[in-house]
Amino acid sequence: MKKKVCNPSRMIPECLLCGLILLLFSFSTASAQGISGKVIGEDGQPIPGVNVIVEGTTTGTITDFDGNYEISPGTSDPVLTFSYIGYETKRVPVGEQKIINITLVSDVEALKEVVVIGYGTQTRTNMTSAISTINPEEVMARQTPSTISLLQGRSPGLQIVQNSSLPGAESNQIRIRGQGTFSSAGSNPLILIDGVEGRLELLNPNMIEDISVLKDAASAAVYGSRAANGVILVTTKKGKGGRLNVEYSYNYSVQKPSIKIKRISDPVEYMELVNKAIDYSGQQPQWRYTDEEINMYRNGEIPTADWTEWLIRDSPIHKHFLNFSGGKEGTTFNAGLGILDEEGLLLATDYKRYDAQVNFKTNLGGRVTFGSNISLAKDKRHDTAFQTGSRPSQLLTSNGSEDQMLAAYAAPPLSTPELPDGSGRFTGLVLENKGGNKNPIAIAKGGGGKEWVSTYLMFSPYINVEIIEGLSAEIKGAFRFEEEMGKAFVAVAETYEFFAPHNFSGITASTNSLFQRNTRENQYTLFGTINYEKTFKEVHNLTAMVGYQQENYRNDRLEAYRTNLSSKELWEIDAGPPAVQNNGGTAFEWALQSFFGRVNYNYMDKYLFEASFRNDASSRFPEANRWAFFPSVSVGWRMAEEAFFSNVNWVSELKLRGSWGQLGNQNIGNYPYQSTLSTTEYNFDGTLVQGITLRDLINSNIKWETTTVTDIGIDFSLFNSALHGSVDWYKKTTKDILRDLQVPSHIGVGAPVINDGILENTGWEFTLGYRNSIGDFNYSINANLETYKNELIKFGAREISGVNLREEGLPYNQYYVLINDGVYQNQAEIDNGPVPDYSGSTPPKPGALKYRDISGPDGVPDGRIDLQYDRVPVDGVFPKINYGLNFDFNYKSFDLSVFVQGVHGRKTYVREWGVSPFRQASAPPVWWRGAWDGEGTSNTIPHIYIDGWSPNSPNSTFWLGNSSYWRIKNLQLGYTLPVDMAGKLLMKNFRVYVSADNLYTHTKFFQGLDPERASSGSSRGAIYPQATIYSFGVRATF
Repeated sequence: MKKKVCNPSRMIPECLLCGLILLLFSFSTASAQGISGKVIGEDGQPIPGVNVIVEGTTTGTITDFDGNYEISPGTSDPVLTFSYIGYETKRVPVGEQKIINITLVSDVEALKEVVVIGYGTQTRTNMTSAISTINPEEVMARQTPSTISLLQGRSPGLQIVQNSSLPGAESNQIRIRGQGTFSSAGSNPLILIDGVEGRLELLNPNMIEDISVLKDAASAAVYGSRAANGVILVTTKKGKGGRLNVEYSYNYSVQKPSIKIKRISDPVEYMELVNKAIDYSGQQPQWRYTDEEINMYRNGEIPTADWTEWLIRDSPIHKHFLNFSGGKEGTTFNAGLGILDEEGLLLATDYKRYDAQVNFKTNLGGRVTFGSNISLAKDKRHDTAFQTGSRPSQLLTSNGSEDQMLAAYAAPPLSTPELPDGSGRFTGLVLENKGGNKNPIAIAKGGGGKEWVSTYLMFSPYINVEIIEGLSAEIKGAFRFEEEMGKAFVAVAETYEFFAPHNFSGITASTNSLFQRNTRENQYTLFGTINYEKTFKEVHNLTAMVGYQQENYRNDRLEAYRTNLSSKELWEIDAGPPAVQNNGGTAFEWALQSFFGRVNYNYMDKYLFEASFRNDASSRFPEANRWAFFPSVSVGWRMAEEAFFSNVNWVSELKLRGSWGQLGNQNIGNYPYQSTLSTTEYNFDGTLVQGITLRDLINSNIKWETTTVTDIGIDFSLFNSALHGSVDWYKKTTKDILRDLQVPSHIGVGAPVINDGILENTGWEFTLGYRNSIGDFNYSINANLETYKNELIKFGAREISGVNLREEGLPYNQYYVLINDGVYQNQAEIDNGPVPDYSGSTPPKPGALKYRDISGPDGVPDGRIDLQYDRVPVDGVFPKINYGLNFDFNYKSFDLSVFVQGVHGRKTYVREWGVSPFRQASAPPVWWRGAWDGEGTSNTIPHIYIDGWSPNSPNSTFWLGNSSYWRIKNLQLGYTLPVDMAGKLLMKNFRVYVSADNLYTHTKFFQGLDPERASSGSSRGAIYPQATIYSFGVRATF
């Protein structure tokens, strides 16, 4: 087996930096004189929880409940800063002082923590809607290449499932407060970057300044038809006035699979189990392995291998980031440049990205400000080219890396991927007449591949005019351009018989073929807003905003296909003969026009009110239903500001809030209400004639899906904000869901789309945080938890699809299976038990799975097991609880953070590779060694059998695994150089760290399968594995 060898030259900088860490550790123990004191407020009362920091370092502490503190600065000429929410920050040079007592003065402005909301900002204390904020510094602790995955577990109500670690295509599923619809409109939230729809996966996380998650209708209504599934607002870093700041960071990581299936890898054990399974399942005897064949492996005459060891590799990731920031004379800028170079866990998978972000703002004189945000990205990724499907386009859309995994799992442990003669030729068939699968190593190394090259540009200039004091107007435009060229080249990969019985011979492979698709997207957005802000008589605070927006989107696609290409090296369409060709192209477009507004009023920052609206028109609906109105209203009461709370000193903030509003969804396809035609061929008198046919029946009265959200919440902060949190209850109902009408198949055209469905999600969300200190040791704990229930309120006639049931009163896609009731121990149990009406002509035998008799035609058990009456709904499609825990610890210049994320109460159905025995000849996982092998040996695992044996084939709870889990998503240890030492090295700041992602997973799921997967139905067992990532990084500021 060939394994990748790390380049020693790459490790030299890392080793030097590790030595630097050890050197710096000795300095960290040195400290200047110890300082102590007490912090009180203007009323003379002690203030617990005040941050006491040595300026320019990470050394700090927090005052205790009596306002006392102790700190050892550890630097020469130290300056202490005392800061606390609601008070002015105070700087005190230490000098010769050993006791420093401080009185903090209230600061009204400090209470106004600003949160990014739709088309503006708002102070947190005056928020009346359900908005979560995510700290970019916390998410940056993780080193996963996927920017979207960084948000996982950081906000209640935000559910992110990372299905794989495929470089550049991690296939993240994003939901805010559950599944909002079951239509083609989808449940993905709207993602806005600097106010414009963008690709978060292409944004360098080092450029993120703020992240807000809008979860209820009151916060998202200003986005109307785009916001039914919630909104994620991302703000990139802006420049600040002053001297030029330069920051550079580098991260080196090594990936390993986080979970791996342990399969039976001993060839003799495998062959004997195959024979045992064939005998039990009644398969053809000629497929049994002979004693002669088994003895050849027993005697070590034939080399073998676990093929997954050849396919999966430890792979490096390199990340560089360079940032420039500064400004003067009314002009500020921030520019970031990033490089990501990732080698995939599987052979022939990799990803490289170059990105740049430039933000600037300048005062044009007087009250006029001009600015712009510019994003650029260029990336390239590779995957293998397994040829699946009958259409050429499926060459590009099929999941090559997943097929790689399946082929590796399906390879019996009876050979090696390359012939043992040292020729480097690839193995094909394993044993004569025993069949075989595609060799994934051969395809990865010599079977062509897939390549995607994309270019991304976002340019959004804006101009802001302050008309008079408190009244301003802004006009902003945005142009998004994206172009992707995808190629799938399937090359002849010559493979040879491994054992026939000793002769190697070539196996004919398919011809070289190439499919290419070029896609270009253009999106134009223009919007303008007018903002007004005024305070009347010092107690009435009013802000208002009205705006207009329009969007135009167009997608153009060209594709071509060639076969019989003469060369493996030339991936070009013209390299194939024109006689064998297939070309095509298409285009589509849509447009939106919107008016929106919002008004906020509060009385004495105590009684809060907000109302907003959006009026949308979408080209995707017929003229009569093109416009839709989405309103919202919310209120809040800051109880802690009332006079009767004045003596409750331990309550810093207590706010009740409630909201109601409506949102829409227009992502339903582009022409659902119009008659569309397609070309086809008709047989006239034995001759094929080109013609045109109607594709689908239409419904000219379709209208918007509408989501109504009610939210009631409470925010609290106790003990001078040492303890803080929030509780929310919500009800989210989507009605008029668009779905296909059921029509008889003999009509010959597609079904029309109708508004007919209601889906409801109700749930609770909790956040809780605590911070404290013990001397120089500071710590904080933050937790979030969500629990929700999904229910299909209106659906029509129930539908059964595989293992899923869609029926009113149940969660959407509820599992619908037989209840496994153990294993038949003897023939008497079969004879005296319910009659099996599920296995066709093959009756069960001792060792087969046993099922429970639930019901019959009369609604009571009838002594028979049949699929019509004995399948039952089983919970688990949606988790009962999602949660995240973050622990931060700081001691002097050292910091440690631990992030844990998990789900509880979820099940995943898997009856394929990695679970079902001998599926496509694949070796079963090791837990099948505990299979039934005689009466009383097992009542949980049936007798070993060949996949497809009908008595064990019905969908049942046996295949429903408990996919609840908790996972240490990130652990990071860092050291920050004291500021005076950094200054001697001509740096403002220097930090070094080590971290691990996906370090540990606790689960009771099927051994070797990743429980973190998005599946509500039958799932292929083998997917691109998630990665455990070990990282080393440095960050320096000059």
